[in-house]
Order: sequence, then structure tokens, then C-alpha cells
Amino acid sequence: MRLKKTLSTLCAVLALAVLSGCGGQDNLEEAGDPPEVTCERFHGVIEQFSDIDANTMGFGEILAHVSDGFSEIETIADEAQDDELAHSIDTMSETLNSAIASSGGDLEAVRSGLEEQLQEPEIQDAATYIEETCGTDLPL
Repeated sequence: MRLKKTLSTLCAVLALAVLSGCGGQDNLEEAGDPPEVTCERFHGVIEQFSDIDANTMGFGEILAHVSDGFSEIETIADEAQDDELAHSIDTMSETLNSAIASSGGDLEAVRSGLEEQLQEPEIQDAATYIEETCGTDLPL
């Protein structure tokens, strides 16, 4: 009888441990892309932005190109393991999107809008985190 009671207690403790995740944490891997993959994907999109030639493309063409990039950046941030990196990428994407939306089609206004927004501490922190995590300077 004592053995049966001990086994029941042991089973209850093991079940509780399994349900709480105790002992199984080494086998669990956080979902999403690790930072190096996130950075590689992010750099690929940033390179697409670098391919924009303001002298040969009209503003509508540039806007379409950038819009596609924003969609990809959103996906990259959504699939990142590193929450701070994802937040930083979202912040920089929103900053660029805001600068474009308020530019009235003037590329110089986009640049000056970005420069102005980059003075804000939250945006500086986001840019710094991306640069430190991904090991490169943002082309802004």
C-alpha cells in the first residue's frame, strides 16, 4: 500500500513537472529566425532600397519598390526570435514609411524627414540596436 501511494505521488509530481515545463526547457527552442538570419534577410531588403535610382525612376515607381520592401520588412520582424531586434526593425520601417508619406513626392524631403526623425531617442536606439546586432551601419 505504501509503494502504491509513493508511486501515485511520484506520478503526480512528474506530471506537474512536465506541465510546468520543468526539466524540458533544454529541449525547447524559441520559434522564429535567429538574429543572424533576421539580419541577413533585413540586409537583403535594405540592399533593394539601395538599388533605387532616383534619376531614372519616377516617384510612383520608387514608391512601389519601397512598398514591396516594407511588406518584406514586416515579415522579417514578425519572424524574428529576438523581440528587441523585431521591435527595432519595425521602428525603423515605420520611420521610413512616415518620412515617405509626408514627403509629397520629393526625395529630398524624404531624406530631411528621416534626418529629423533620427534625432528622436527611440529611433536612435532602434538604429543602434540594429547596427550592433547585425554588425553594420544602416544606409540612412
